[in-house]
Amino acid sequence: MNEPRKFIYPLVAAALVAMGMYLGFNLHPSVDTRRASKFEEVLVALEEKYVDSVDKDALFNDAINEMLHKLDPHSRYISRANLLKEQQEIMGSFGGIGVRFQRINDTVCVISATKNAPAFMAGMRAGDQIISINGKNFTGPKITNDLVMENLRGKENTMVKVKVLRKQKTLDIQIERGEIAVESVDSYFMVDAKTGYMKINQFSVPTHQEFQFAAEKLLSKGMQSLILDLRGNSGGVLDAAVAIADEFLPKGDVIVSVKGKSIPSNTSYARGGGMLESVKVSVLIDESSASAAEILAGAIQDNDRGLLYGRRTYGKGLVQQDQILRDGSSVRMTISRYYTPSGRTIQRSYSGDYESYMKDELRYREGELFHKDSIPMDKSKAFKTKKGRTVYGGGGIVPDVFVPYDSSEVSMLASMLFTHQVFSAYSFKFLQTRPNEWSSVQTLVKYNFTNAEWNQFEQFAENQLKMKDLALLLRQEKQSLIPYIKEEFSRQLWQESNQMRFLLGKDQEMKRALQR
Repeated sequence: MNEPRKFIYPLVAAALVAMGMYLGFNLHPSVDTRRASKFEEVLVALEEKYVDSVDKDALFNDAINEMLHKLDPHSRYISRANLLKEQQEIMGSFGGIGVRFQRINDTVCVISATKNAPAFMAGMRAGDQIISINGKNFTGPKITNDLVMENLRGKENTMVKVKVLRKQKTLDIQIERGEIAVESVDSYFMVDAKTGYMKINQFSVPTHQEFQFAAEKLLSKGMQSLILDLRGNSGGVLDAAVAIADEFLPKGDVIVSVKGKSIPSNTSYARGGGMLESVKVSVLIDESSASAAEILAGAIQDNDRGLLYGRRTYGKGLVQQDQILRDGSSVRMTISRYYTPSGRTIQRSYSGDYESYMKDELRYREGELFHKDSIPMDKSKAFKTKKGRTVYGGGGIVPDVFVPYDSSEVSMLASMLFTHQVFSAYSFKFLQTRPNEWSSVQTLVKYNFTNAEWNQFEQFAENQLKMKDLALLLRQEKQSLIPYIKEEFSRQLWQESNQMRFLLGKDQEMKRALQR
């Protein structure tokens, strides 16, 4: 925290009561405006007389969040601009041009241009390097991913002018923005003749429909069991998670219950007839699986429908609702708690220390990611699954089969290559000239790099890191480094790093799930 804000916060804390009145006025116009004006007086006084310069708008936003975080860690204030971005994610689409890009060496590199999307139709291709947008320079260290997206996205049917570098030539491309889908099911494939795999990265309005489409494809290929990957899924739309749980559970099984002071209690039950009721399911979870992902995992576990593999989930058992203010911003406040079918709440404890809660340092300090015995279990919060197994509430969902975090696979040399973007930069350059080298992930896995290709990588890495004699170190770790190159090729070509990691034998959770 910078020093000026550190000393301003005590003053802001004194004004939080007035801030409450300000919010109350926005939510209920009948509230006496004199109370709300007190907070504005404090802000004006700080802006005019405080020893250091004050960003009044930033301080205003911080003060609201400071107040909300005294209540719980997930209630928060959202500006109008950020709310619009989040609503696009929830709806599963946005106005844009349809490219995947990555900043490599301070340059915006187009990894792929979706066929039939606006950018592709206008002539943009994978391998292009964006150097300006609407006449503004977009190269250098100050260009962020958010800034690029902010300028490429916009209302449908509006125009954006992009200048790209392609094979040492510059091209001016004018693109009419269109509706771009945000895929939440980003990977699905058959692991073997009977086992399917599906990765859900978030829950948005179209997620259930995407799930059904992927499930139908896998069933048509003979799927009898499914590995459902919820690792890294931070949640989203609760209804989508409920609908997907319904695809697995027989009629009458409880999926989730929601209870709050100001809303009616509600329990969601499986309706029956789901397309995967007869398919065996295993669920992969980790410390980043949260909210709606935990609802789905909890429904599978508590109904003894399948086993969970991985590590304890994040522990978010609170439900928020947006209260839109007059300027289009929002107070996203907690209105209820959700409970898994066995009756447990999985919300982590909160002492009011927001920063400590978000860092969740205890989980890492106590070694929980590596040792099952380090997972905190509150024996007073024991519950029973449908078949009588004991599960615990009060802090995330504990997997049925613990799989420790694998930290051994990345050497110091590989870590340095990742940090300096050597793998991604080399892959981007390589694929500019050989984009159709492999037809599938499987063919890439089996491919053996020639000595000439490896020498090219060594030379590229030396130039990137400006280190003499690096080639000798690279040669010593050649066999462990080649999989990283293949994984990056796979990600840039097909966005299929999940399948690649499995085929390379690097996914420990999937290995355990397949042993079931």
